[in-house]
Amino acid sequence: MHRTPTRLLLAALLCWAVAACSGEEAPDKDAGDDGDDGSAAFEAGTVEDTAGDGGGGASDSAEGGDTTAVPDAAQGTDAAVPVDAGCKPDCKGKVCGPDGCGSVCGFCATGDFCAKDGSACAAFCQPKCDGKACGDNGCGGDCGQCSAGKVCGVDALCHLEACEGSCEGKVCGDNGCGKLCGTCASGDVCSSSGQCKPSPCKGIPAEGKCDGEILIGCNGEGLAATKTTTDCSAQLPVGSKHCAWDPLTSKHACVQKPACVPTCTKADGGLKECGDDGCGGLCKSCLEGWACEVDTCKVKPGGACGGTFNQKTGACDGDTWLLCSAGKVVAVDCKTAGKKCTWTGSAYGCK
Repeated sequence: MHRTPTRLLLAALLCWAVAACSGEEAPDKDAGDDGDDGSAAFEAGTVEDTAGDGGGGASDSAEGGDTTAVPDAAQGTDAAVPVDAGCKPDCKGKVCGPDGCGSVCGFCATGDFCAKDGSACAAFCQPKCDGKACGDNGCGGDCGQCSAGKVCGVDALCHLEACEGSCEGKVCGDNGCGKLCGTCASGDVCSSSGQCKPSPCKGIPAEGKCDGEILIGCNGEGLAATKTTTDCSAQLPVGSKHCAWDPLTSKHACVQKPACVPTCTKADGGLKECGDDGCGGLCKSCLEGWACEVDTCKVKPGGACGGTFNQKTGACDGDTWLLCSAGKVVAVDCKTAGKKCTWTGSAYGCK
């Protein structure tokens, strides 16, 4: 049983030797013979190209290593699914979440989660059930269920269905059985005695508000709430923040100012001759002795000649004649001579 393979191998070698001695040439592997048994597909060069190992495949094949070629179809099984080039991301009104094209509109800070519609990032909700036996926990769940024969009252406690309670002397709040005696007007809160009183945070929305650079908010609830004010411009580094709407928290806050872009263009499209560039810098400087009024350089007596001042004709400033002398603008009061400053035909002067 174990000698048969050896005999077959010797027979094959003998046949090969006979063919060589008879002068017959071995088939050309590159000839593309239709009768090829497929061994050409496993040559060292073929395996090297398929494996892409930079030359290692050829030597391994020559030494009798595994020369099985890998079909192209098998090689492509792990290829990434192509992205639709025609997809248009939609991030309108979103600060986080998917953009509809396999990417995201933004990321939330660590510890925050993205709203379902991607409109805001918010802190993970912490249920509030202190002092409650039932009712809403503030996170979409409840703090418990009342047993049979009892109902959950507005105070989040379980009360007997037959309980009637009393609202004597009360205009709001609980009647003692978990039912309301009344509600207060907007901005007012109900005291422990059942009376409506102005809230310390009356007029302040839940999302806060801005009064210039002052952020106004409210801390706490009910009559124990306190009004808070924060000067955003004073936060460090000073002047780097301002009070504005923060889309990340969906409320007003002290947020980073956008980068300032200097401009020397006026509202009418003209250019400023001088003045602030909107970022604390200057658009241009006026001539020595001149004054910058709004965004225009105005000639003043004692100032340097030049600029928009015509040195040949001079000018009139009311009844004051302005002329150029020794490189400086000189002022002459025409009224002292009982005259007026006017155009004389070739220049301005007293007449």
